[in-house]
Amino acid sequence: MARINESQRAEISAFLKKHTTLTLATVDREAWPQAASLFYVNDEMLNLYWVSGEKSRHSLNLERVSRVAITIHNATWDWRDIQGVQIDGQARRLIDPDETDRAWALFRDKFPFTAEFVDQIARSEFFVAVPKWIRLIDNSKAFGHREEFTLP
Repeated sequence: MARINESQRAEISAFLKKHTTLTLATVDREAWPQAASLFYVNDEMLNLYWVSGEKSRHSLNLERVSRVAITIHNATWDWRDIQGVQIDGQARRLIDPDETDRAWALFRDKFPFTAEFVDQIARSEFFVAVPKWIRLIDNSKAFGHREEFTLP
């Protein structure tokens, strides 16, 4: 498995910017897996940010276990068009106001409609997932084509 280089990071970042929804996998107190679909944004380091209520199952799970798995993929009916990323990493609630402001700015840029929900978002929490491992899947290159990367 290779460490990610700048061209690979740019390719994955472009894919992430084209999509809107991730599936976040966490585990509950009894180690049962739970998945949630969430709108997200990403930064240049491939960190993923989302907004969620502090009482949601995944938010409560993250307070106990910070390890997460994430998938993002395009919608298709043709196996040749399957593209996506699988991510393992650590997630946490943002507590630094500067980090939160930066995440909010990324959200406003990607999702302009969020201006209609400022009050609801203000009552929610921002979270970030920091990837440690990424698998890029791209069947348009070849059936089952995948590349795996580690991140610092």
